Amino acid sequence: MKLRRLSRFLLFLLTFFTSWAILHAQVRLPAPDLKKVAREDRAFGDSPRFAVPLPASFSPDTQGSWESLPEGARRWVLEIESPGALGLAAIFDDFYLPVGCELYCYAPGRAAERKRFTFMDNRKSRQFFTGFTRGERMVLELYEPADQRGRTQLSCSRVDYAYNEIGLEPPVANPASSFGFGTSLDCHDNANCPGSDDWEEAQRGVCRIVMVLEEGTGYCSGSLVNNTAEDETPYILSAYHCQDGYTPIYDLWRFDFHYQSAGCQNPAQEPAAQSLLGCVERAGWWESDFLLLEITAAIPADYNLYFNGWDRSGTAPQSGYLFHHPSGDIKKRSRYVQPAVVQPTVIDWSINVTPPNHHYRVRYSEGTFEVGSSGSPLFGQDKLIYGQLHGGVGDCEEQPITYYGRLSVSWDDGNSPETRLRDWLDPLGLGVDTLGGREQQLSASVSIGGRIQNEAGVPVVNAEVIITGPVEDTVLTDESGLYTFFDVPLGGIVGLRAQKEDVAASGVSNFDIFHIAQHTLALQPLDSPHKMLS
Repeated sequence: MKLRRLSRFLLFLLTFFTSWAILHAQVRLPAPDLKKVAREDRAFGDSPRFAVPLPASFSPDTQGSWESLPEGARRWVLEIESPGALGLAAIFDDFYLPVGCELYCYAPGRAAERKRFTFMDNRKSRQFFTGFTRGERMVLELYEPADQRGRTQLSCSRVDYAYNEIGLEPPVANPASSFGFGTSLDCHDNANCPGSDDWEEAQRGVCRIVMVLEEGTGYCSGSLVNNTAEDETPYILSAYHCQDGYTPIYDLWRFDFHYQSAGCQNPAQEPAAQSLLGCVERAGWWESDFLLLEITAAIPADYNLYFNGWDRSGTAPQSGYLFHHPSGDIKKRSRYVQPAVVQPTVIDWSINVTPPNHHYRVRYSEGTFEVGSSGSPLFGQDKLIYGQLHGGVGDCEEQPITYYGRLSVSWDDGNSPETRLRDWLDPLGLGVDTLGGREQQLSASVSIGGRIQNEAGVPVVNAEVIITGPVEDTVLTDESGLYTFFDVPLGGIVGLRAQKEDVAASGVSNFDIFHIAQHTLALQPLDSPHKMLS
């Protein structure tokens, strides 16, 4: 009997600790108040927001479960859940992966679609945005090899919750049925459908913008634009209203290029994008609704992007295309065949008005637009940009009337570099009315990093590491002996050296003299450079 009772007790303990481990490996976050969210979105008109922030605070040291792997490696797993979410994304306020470490992000049961992050995703700001996984649960999985155990630095401060407003009371004027892939209206043609074959260059400059805000996450569209120096400064032209009234966290904005189908048919699986994370605002002006950003990440050489040209003469385009990401979906196209006209009166946007003659009015002959299309470029018949989408009226049942902020007004109507385009897109002061596009040509850049430690494996803190060659810079190692140089251009010879000057507190001790004598007499040689340094 005693043995049976002991067995039952041990079984109870095993069940208890197994259940505790499962619970400990999961973070449950309460769903947001969606009625409150809907009221906020209505106050913004056609809000680009599709997700709201949920406060969080966890790291591998505080949550999740660790598993030992062969050869001293280990794996950490944490599941995040929030009821009713269409998707979840994690935002880290401290993100550092040593060389050899890997972080995976995926929805349970969809590991084949998992996102993989490595040392190459480290950033100067130490902030990071994972992007969204589908559904109300998301798994974070970290792998550490034996020589990097305990050196990863991850701290999540927020999880964004993608929501659905349908069925709320009072009803939302334009409810979002979902977000992202596969959710735009059926009347959109994909960007690569027949008819726009010779617009392939222009398309390669257009991107989806995932905007991280203090108030959540939203979608807009934009395009790379060329400048008169033709130095491939990664300027993005988009719409001012995309972020107006919100608090943008520009360092976490993501630009998704080539997010499109290969052909005319919608793909069964979501295509991969080529993404760049982080930007700074250069200029913006409500009156013509333009926003100019500069991407801070280096563009890899294999992205094959295109810097679109522009026309700032004020002449209205006669026909052309709109390439955009409605509802954050893959790249779509709309077309107009009637000439654009200058809007002669003010436009009331319910939350603001724009002055007369600041916008083009365009009626589509094919396709439409949605939330997420804002900021997409108005291409004329010459494949140059004449403005960017502000908004309009219409849907699949009628030909939409849309309004675009005029690039000619944005050029120099503002009274400072922060409110006009001229200073940024014409840095040489050439005064040209038009500028053609440019293929991406410059070589890519990489991050270079490592760890400084002594022969006993103890990290060397605050050592100076100096890089020479294409760039010259100096950084200090952190508490783990780690250092990183970001955005080092490829090409040429790179030199690295490290140094640290410490003041000996007590000079040479008797113990030191003993070892020196042993070495001199060849009795116990100092067998490494570290030991021989005095």
